[in-house]
Amino acid sequence: MNRAAILRKVKACLRLAASSNPNEAAAALRQAQAMMREHGVTHAEAMGVEEAEANTRARGAEPTRSILLLAGLAAEGFGARIMISRVQGWNTGSTVIRFYGCDGAAEIAAFAFIVLRRQLVADRLKHIARVRKRGNREARGEVFALAWVNAVAHLFPETTLADDKRLAIDEFIKSRYPDAGTTTGRDLTTRGKSRDDDAWAGHDAGRKAQLHRGVKGGAQHALEHQS
Repeated sequence: MNRAAILRKVKACLRLAASSNPNEAAAALRQAQAMMREHGVTHAEAMGVEEAEANTRARGAEPTRSILLLAGLAAEGFGARIMISRVQGWNTGSTVIRFYGCDGAAEIAAFAFIVLRRQLVADRLKHIARVRKRGNREARGEVFALAWVNAVAHLFPETTLADDKRLAIDEFIKSRYPDAGTTTGRDLTTRGKSRDDDAWAGHDAGRKAQLHRGVKGGAQHALEHQS
């Protein structure tokens, strides 16, 4: 029996383990666990944890707090998790966010993040277009962006991630990043002076954001059926 066939059988047993019949569920779970031990199938492999990648547009440094908050919002909204990674190119490096999830959640969350990140960047640049001092541009732009991200939370569905999928995703991430740390992102709000209306403007712009704009193909189809 090849690996694909083994995984299909394991997944079929795990689906039966969710049966409302306790005897049937217990028997299916025992069979799944036995097959996993016999063939060395991890929980993450059995649940089919997937990976999707999105660029943060942050080069040479960690992303800002607003970008990380937006990525976390997208991940949580569609039942996924994120990890921040540095990718080295031939002449420079870039910072990417990798989304991990089951049943297409990683791809959906990544696309949602990309679509909203583009709108956030455009709205932020428009808001600070006439601010001359660099420190004030960064501070005012980040205050605007943080409020913007807070305002788009209503676009995401309320997703409850099943315990087995959560455990599988955690297992997968730990296997890939055994020494991973945590980051809250760069805080630009202290680099200059912001104004009281920056947050109000960010919130107003964020409420006008559209999650589906620019999303094509399978990701758009999935978004439409999860929202």
